[in-house]
Amino acid sequence: MGFLKQLDVENFKSWRGKQTIGPFKRFNCIIGTNGSGKSNVMDALGFVMGERAVNLRVKHTRDLIHGAHIGKPSSTFASVSMIYCGDNNEEMIFSRRISGDSSEYRVNGKQVTLAKYTGELEKIGIVVKAKNWCCGMFERISSSGELSAEYDAKLAALQKAKEDTQFHFNRKKAATAEKKQVFKDKTEVLN
Repeated sequence: MGFLKQLDVENFKSWRGKQTIGPFKRFNCIIGTNGSGKSNVMDALGFVMGERAVNLRVKHTRDLIHGAHIGKPSSTFASVSMIYCGDNNEEMIFSRRISGDSSEYRVNGKQVTLAKYTGELEKIGIVVKAKNWCCGMFERISSSGELSAEYDAKLAALQKAKEDTQFHFNRKKAATAEKKQVFKDKTEVLN
């Protein structure tokens, strides 16, 4: 399996101008204090893999341009390039550039359609259209997918317990209301 070698960002979210993130190894860990940009690294990765703006914690694609979220964009565009290193050490460069709300996609410097772009990503095992592709990638890398059956069973048991709790709560609530009504009726009869 190949790996992410490097991210090059320009005017994207918290990065003004051109910045290089990496080089990465086959296994990496991103740590930092709150507000240091850890989530923006993941947003840059998601962006270059074709994610929609709403999945990148902004309303509009143009809001991904550095400074745009405070009404002071530093540029008219933003871009992210990902260098992917395959099993045979062959590198592929995936790039996405936005200007306003329009996107331009490139593979190894050649402009392509979004369909061709996602097709090339699929060839290296990244299916962007799949729900939670990023989680799936981490599950595969960490082998945590092997625990998915046990997780699903426990999740189903939790859901059933919640439903049972709600059912019993509603029954208790109805019994309490009924008891109050009986007491009220009894009081009216005695008076």
